[in-house]
Amino acid sequence: MTTARAADAAAKVNAHLGRMGLLSAPSGLVTLDDMVLAPRIRQRLSRVVLEQSRKAALIARGLRPARKLLFSGLPGTGKTMAAGAVARAIGLPMFRIEPHGVFSRYFGESAHRLSKIFEYVRMMPAVYLFDEFDSVGADRGAIGSEADGGEARRVVNALLQFIEGDQSSSVIVAATNHAQMLDSAIFRRFDEMIVFEPLTRDELVELVQRRLAGFAVESLDFETIYSVSQPLGHSDLCSALDRACKDHVLEGVAISTQHIVDGIVSRMTLTTGRA
Repeated sequence: MTTARAADAAAKVNAHLGRMGLLSAPSGLVTLDDMVLAPRIRQRLSRVVLEQSRKAALIARGLRPARKLLFSGLPGTGKTMAAGAVARAIGLPMFRIEPHGVFSRYFGESAHRLSKIFEYVRMMPAVYLFDEFDSVGADRGAIGSEADGGEARRVVNALLQFIEGDQSSSVIVAATNHAQMLDSAIFRRFDEMIVFEPLTRDELVELVQRRLAGFAVESLDFETIYSVSQPLGHSDLCSALDRACKDHVLEGVAISTQHIVDGIVSRMTLTTGRA
């Protein structure tokens, strides 16, 4: 499929399922080179990309490339960004499954919506990101009684069947902040599980230097920046650094440690809901 045809097909999928509230198509996807990742995470993501790029050779020998990925880790550690980066690396569009769009108060409707999503997973090769995966793949033993949690339990049952049965060319990425809340049967349905962790000090220094490249920057106190930034992950730190860059443009002064700290505090206010 040509790039133009793929883009047109992706737009049609987005228009159809988007109207149903089931998915969205994120824009501005980064590349793996744009991300500061721990070596083990970069290695595993690069291996997924390699297997996808050589999938014809693997399939010819009776092997299947990794295409069902489970990302876990604290909020903001780069799970969604990494899914988009994988999509860019293998040349596929990315769709984000909207968890709130899956559930319905009508009997059996939620499973039907999941079936519609997986119908497109088969029809339209893409990276399909199930964000907040624990909301649809929760531990069935913790859901509650049949009367209270019957529909949620049916969603998990359907999800297990759809993921296991899917033999498409699409890549399925499930991202969760709470892997411990997932049903135990979920894990063996995936080819890879990658755990994302907060940046180390060295990784933070690399991210700051790369993000601020091209801007006037004072000598920075990285110890202070690292200590203040501890609750934040990769994507939230990028937002904080972007705010510091805006300060530079708007104020016409070099970016200082205080500019970055102010950006981090502002971002923490949004992520924690506490001023």
